Amino acid sequence: MSTRECRSVLYVDDDPDICEVVHATLCLIGGLNVYTANSGMQAIDLAYELRPDLIVMDVMMAGLDGPSTLKRMREHVLLADIPVIFLTAKVLAAEVAHLLQLGAIGVIGKPFDPLTLGDDLFALWKGATADRGRAISSNPVGRSRVQAQVGSLTGGFLQRTKDDVVRLRSIIARACEDRSVIEEAQRIAHSIHGAGAMFGFPTVSAAGGAIERLSESALSSTATPGSGCAPAVLQQLSALTDQLDREVEASEKTTVVATGMFQGLGSGK
Repeated sequence: MSTRECRSVLYVDDDPDICEVVHATLCLIGGLNVYTANSGMQAIDLAYELRPDLIVMDVMMAGLDGPSTLKRMREHVLLADIPVIFLTAKVLAAEVAHLLQLGAIGVIGKPFDPLTLGDDLFALWKGATADRGRAISSNPVGRSRVQAQVGSLTGGFLQRTKDDVVRLRSIIARACEDRSVIEEAQRIAHSIHGAGAMFGFPTVSAAGGAIERLSESALSSTATPGSGCAPAVLQQLSALTDQLDREVEASEKTTVVATGMFQGLGSGK
């Protein structure tokens, strides 16, 4: 019987906020050695170097996405047996089934609860191979530190989202001539959708999700490649971006972060 234990995890995501939260929760609560990669290619390189016991990946990433990264890993003998779990906001049954068919041992939906992520990962790890080793531990002190760290990132997320609103408006202006730039808007909105929910901003998350869905629809349309987006679509994207901007402004005014003050507006209690 195998005595291999889950001691190390490689997390792959191009969203720095989510990487930081996952790193904190699995280290502080789970007691694991956690490494992070911000792209599929970096993940492959680190997997060769570190040989982690488990790889956890986002699905949508710039460049080499999660499914493509898994396919490449499965082509190499040294990486083929490393279990992979996906974290994704796309959790429709058909999408989950596709990821499992690629060889993933499980899928966890975004937004996820940082305080239970370790338990969720181990449940999939244990279920995939019954004779694998120890459960991921639960550290009460670590839980408090993770909650504090998530809170400390909240204000930064809102500021970055305000910057993303500016980027989205620039993309929409360019999309009148080239529809392909909407792919960048989709990635930005995907990040806002996932991180917004995790940081406790459901209206910001919902606004990001609406932009993501409309962007995805625009990219999958039958329009001539290289042509611009339809004016009606651009108007919708512009209106949704304005809505996102309003939701961020409202969240800044009404949400108190874990320290009891808005980040950047105060220096203490």
